Amino acid sequence: MPALAQPQAEQDRLPTPEGSARIDVVDAESTRYLGGTQVAEYWVGLDGEEICLVQSLRGTGTVGISCADAEVFRQSGVWVSTTSLDVSATGLLVPEGFDVADAAVEEEWVIVSDNLAAPAEEGQAPASPG
Repeated sequence: MPALAQPQAEQDRLPTPEGSARIDVVDAESTRYLGGTQVAEYWVGLDGEEICLVQSLRGTGTVGISCADAEVFRQSGVWVSTTSLDVSATGLLVPEGFDVADAAVEEEWVIVSDNLAAPAEEGQAPASPG
C-alpha cells in the first residue's frame, strides 16, 4: 500500500481520544492519514501482520478500529463502522485496483482518497479553515 511506504508526517499520527492515553491497537509508527469525510477522519496502520483502518468520528472523541490479514484485505478490503450518540460513519480501506462496486454495498459510495471509500451520504471532507 503506497501510503505505508511514505515517511510518517505529523498528520499521520493518530489522535488521542478524550479520557484515553492513546490508541494501542496499531503500531504508532506505522500509521498514515488517509483523509476524511464530513463525519470522520481515517488512518491506516499495522498491527503485527494485519492491516488496520482507524476511524475517528469528528467532534465526538469516538474511535473505531478494524483489522484484517493481507489476504482478506486484498479480497474485500477492511471495513470499519463506528457510532456515537450523535453520528455514525462507515469506511472501507481498499487495495490498489479494487472496484468499490465489488464490495456488495447497496448504497452509492465515493472514493475519499487512493485507498479509502465511504458512503456518498457521508460526503467529502469539509473545507479546512484557511
